[in-house]
Amino acid sequence: MTRWRALRPALGAAILGAAALAPGCDARRPTGTAAPATSGASADLATAAAPAPPLEVEFAGCSAVHAGPACALPDDRTLRIWVKAPADARVAIAADAAAAADTPLSALDGARVQGGVLARVPVPEGARALSVTAERGGGRASFRLELRPAIDAPRLKEAEALRRRGDLDAASSALDALASGADPAVQALAIGKRARVDLARGRIPEALAGFEASIRAHRAAGRISDEFLDRFALSYALVFNGRRFAEARAALDALGPLEASHPEGRAVKPYYAALLASEAGDLRAALRQLDASAAGAERLGLSDHRLHVLQERADVLQTLGRPLEARALLRDVQQASSPPGRAPCERASLLNDLGWNALQVAWASGGSSGPPEGAERPRALADAESPLTAALELYGAACPKPAKRANALTNLALAKLEAGQTDAARALLDEARRTDARPDAGVAMYWLEIEGRVALGSGDPASALEIYGRLARLADASELPEGRYRAALGRGRALEAMGRLDTAAVAYEQAEELRGDLGALVPLGQGRGGYLGRLEESARRLVDLLLRRDPRRAARAARRSRARALAALRWIDRIEALGGEERARWERALAAYHDARAAFDEEGRDDWRLSSDELEAVRVARAAHGRSIRARLEEALLLVRQGEPAAVEVEAAPALDEGELMLVVHPIREGWAGFAVTGGGVVAKRLPALDASAPAAALAPRLLAPFDAQLRAATRLRVAAHGELARVDFHALPWDGAPLVARMPVTYGLDLPRGGPRPAEGAGAGQAPERALVVADPRRDLPAARREADAVAAALTGKGLRVERLSGGLATRRAVAGALEEPGLALFHYAGHGVFGGLDGWDSSLALSGGSELAVGDILALRRAPARAVLSGCDTARTEAAPGARGLGLGLAQALLIAGARSVIAASRPVDDALAERVMAALYAGERGEPGEQLREATLAALRADPSSDWASFRALVP
Repeated sequence: MTRWRALRPALGAAILGAAALAPGCDARRPTGTAAPATSGASADLATAAAPAPPLEVEFAGCSAVHAGPACALPDDRTLRIWVKAPADARVAIAADAAAAADTPLSALDGARVQGGVLARVPVPEGARALSVTAERGGGRASFRLELRPAIDAPRLKEAEALRRRGDLDAASSALDALASGADPAVQALAIGKRARVDLARGRIPEALAGFEASIRAHRAAGRISDEFLDRFALSYALVFNGRRFAEARAALDALGPLEASHPEGRAVKPYYAALLASEAGDLRAALRQLDASAAGAERLGLSDHRLHVLQERADVLQTLGRPLEARALLRDVQQASSPPGRAPCERASLLNDLGWNALQVAWASGGSSGPPEGAERPRALADAESPLTAALELYGAACPKPAKRANALTNLALAKLEAGQTDAARALLDEARRTDARPDAGVAMYWLEIEGRVALGSGDPASALEIYGRLARLADASELPEGRYRAALGRGRALEAMGRLDTAAVAYEQAEELRGDLGALVPLGQGRGGYLGRLEESARRLVDLLLRRDPRRAARAARRSRARALAALRWIDRIEALGGEERARWERALAAYHDARAAFDEEGRDDWRLSSDELEAVRVARAAHGRSIRARLEEALLLVRQGEPAAVEVEAAPALDEGELMLVVHPIREGWAGFAVTGGGVVAKRLPALDASAPAAALAPRLLAPFDAQLRAATRLRVAAHGELARVDFHALPWDGAPLVARMPVTYGLDLPRGGPRPAEGAGAGQAPERALVVADPRRDLPAARREADAVAAALTGKGLRVERLSGGLATRRAVAGALEEPGLALFHYAGHGVFGGLDGWDSSLALSGGSELAVGDILALRRAPARAVLSGCDTARTEAAPGARGLGLGLAQALLIAGARSVIAASRPVDDALAERVMAALYAGERGEPGEQLREATLAALRADPSSDWASFRALVP
C-alpha cells in the first residue's frame, strides 16, 4: 500500500497553524544600483571608476514580514542571512550603526551554500535595522533591512494551543472573540486560525471563506508573511477538497508580486505548487517544483521544510517507478531527522514510507534478470521490517491512528509474504482487519491479495483462485482498476500452480491488458500503490509461460510489454505539455472524475465484508454509477491520448524488410527471453541472468551466440531490448571476429503501437519532402559544430534539398519550433549541446540560443515532425541516469519518433566534439539511403580512423 497522503506538519503552518515556517525578510537580488522602492533595501550608487560588486542577500527567521519589507524579530532575536558576493569582496553584517569588521566573503563565518554563505546573526536589543555591505576595489554595495518587534498576543497563542490539542470547540470560541477585537493584526490572524478549525471539522465552505477574509485583512495590515501562509492554506484546501485546481493556482499566483519581499515564502511556495501539480497528474512539473523548494530551503537554512520536500519527492519518484532514488532520499531524511525534534506522527509517517519503499525496491528486484550475485531483494526485505515495526509502535501509542496503523500492518504483512513467512503474514492481516473496521476499498484490495498469496504460499492454489475471484468482484463493484489487475495476475498464478497452463496464460494476458489501462491512470492518482515497474510482473510471467508453449505468441507479448511501458511514460509527458484551454479542460475533467470517485469509494467502504453473492448484487446495483465514473475517466484520458487508441497494440508480426532480423529481449522470472523474429517465423531462447554493464566480450556469447544461425542469414538487424539491456550497444558486440555493425546495419526500434505516432510530415504519397533544417551551435561555443553544419548544409544542397539554416543567436526556441512545424520537412539536423536531465530523460533538451531550449515536452507537442532527424549532440538518445532504472525511457530521439519521425540518428551518451564532426561528415558523404546503413558506414569510418575513440556512441533509432 502506498503511504498516506497528508500535509507535513512542519510545512503546514499554513494548514495547522504552527509557526514552523519562520517567515523571512527581504529579497534575493543583485544590488549595487539603487534598490527598488518596494524592497526596503538601499544600495550605494557606484561610480564609473569604482563599480559596485554584485551582492545578493536573503533573510529568514523573522516572526513576521511586513510591507516595506520589515522584519519582526523572533523570540531568540536571531536571523539567518544568506550572502553571495565575489570571493575577494570584503563583506560586513551589522545591526544599526554598530561597528562590524569587514572580512572577505571566503572568511565570513557561516555555512557555504550555493555559492554564498549562510550566517546566523543575533540582533542586539534596540536595533532598528540590519545592513550587509560588500566592498571591492573602491566600489561598495549595501543592503539594509528594517527591524521591528513582534506583536504580543498571548491569547492568540492560548487559542492555538487549544486547537493543537484537538479542543476545537474551545479554540473556536477563543478565536471568535479575538476576531472581533480591536487590533487589526490580531483580528486577521484569528480569522485565519478560525478557518483552520473549520477545515479540521470538514466545514470546507466556511474554511475557504475564512481564508479569503484573512488574506484580505493581512493585505490591508501589510503582513506579507501571513498572507503567504493563508494563501498556502487556501491552495491546499482547494486542491484536496474538490480538486479546484484553477482556483488553487490563482491563490498561489497572487503571491508573485510579494515574493521579492519574502524570500522564505518564495522558497516554500513551490512545495504547494508541487502538490497541485501532482494531484493534477503533472508529475514532471511536481518534481521540478519540489527541486526548486528544496534549493530555496537549503539556501535559507529551512532544514525541516527541506526534509519534508525530499519526503514528498520520494513519493513522486516511487509513483514513477524509481524506488532506488526514492530510497536514497528517504534515508537522507531519516539520517537528518532528529527523533526528539519531530512529532510522533511525523516519525511514524516517515518510518512507514521507508518500509513501503523497501518493499518497492524488493519488487523491483523481484525478477532474476540481473547478475546472479545480486542480493538487493533480500536486503530490501530486511530493510522493510524494522521501520514498519517501529511505525506500528508509534501508531499504537504516541500517535494513535487506527487507520494508519492498519496501513502499516498491511505493509508489514506484504514484507513477510515476500520473505516467505506466510503464517506471520496471515497473523498481521488478521490484526489489520481488527484494527480498521471500515477500510477504504484500496486497503481492502490489498487484504484480499495478501489472503490469496498466503493461500498460494501454503500450497492451496484452489483456495487462492476463489479468493482472487472475490477480489475481481470487489474491484468491479468498487471500480478499482488496480484491483482488477491484481485479481487477474493472482488468477494466473493460481491456475499455473494448478497446472492449467492455457487458462493461466489467458489470465496473464488479461492482466497485461489491464496493465495498459493502469499506465494511463497513474496521472489520475490510480495505480500509484503499485508503481509502474512492479506491474511488469504479469509480462514476465506471461512471456515465461508462453516461451515454452508458443514462441510467436511469447514474442508478441514481449513487444506489447515494451509498448505499454512506453505509452505510460508518453501520457505522463503529454500532461506537462498541455497548455491554456487544454490544461483547463484536463483539470476540470480530472476534478469531475475525482469527485465521482470519492462518492463511489464511500459507498463501498464495507464491501470487503460481503460474500461473493452479495458482492455480485452490489456490482449490478452500482453498474450505472460505475459507467458514469468510467465516462468521466475517459473524458479526461482523451485529452492526453491525443487521438491514440485506448488499447496499446502492436502488429501480430512486425513489418520487416527482406533479410531483416528483429532481436527482441525481455526479462522473465529467471533471466531473459530472447526472440529472433523474421518474416518466416520466431526462434525463442531462454537466456541467463545478465549484467548489462559487463564487457562486450562477455555479453556477446550470451546475447548473440544463441541466434548465430539467424544472424548469418540476415542482412540487417533491428534491436528491441527491454529493461536494463536497452543500455547495451548491440552494434558494438563482437561477432564473427568483428563488431556486429561491421557485418550488417543495426537499428534500435521502439516498436511503437499501431495508431501511436503521428505520421511524419512529408510522408504523403507521391510527394517527397524538399526541405532540410540545420541548427548549428546555438550557444556559440562549439567550433567543430559550426564546421560540421557547413559541411552538412553543403552536402544537402548538393543532393537537391532546400536548406534553412539557424545558427548561433538565430537558433531561438521560437524559430526552431516554428521551422520544425513547417510542412514538407525532410530532415532536421542539430549540431550543438544535448542536455540530459530528469528521470529517464524527460527533462532532456537541445540547447538553443539565449539560454532557451527545445525539451522533450516541446517535441511531443509539435503539430508535425520531420521525416528524419540527426541529433549531433551529447546524450540525445539517452533515456536513463540513475541506478535501478528500468531501461526504458523517453529522451529526445524517442520523443521525435513518437511525434512522427521515421528515423533518428542520435548519441546514447556524451560525445566528443571532434568525433561528432567526423561521424557526421562521413554520414552525409554518401548517397541518401536507409539510416542504419548510412550510420554503419559512418561508424566504421570513425572506427578505422581512431579505434580508441567512442565510435559506438551513435545509434539509428526507428519507430
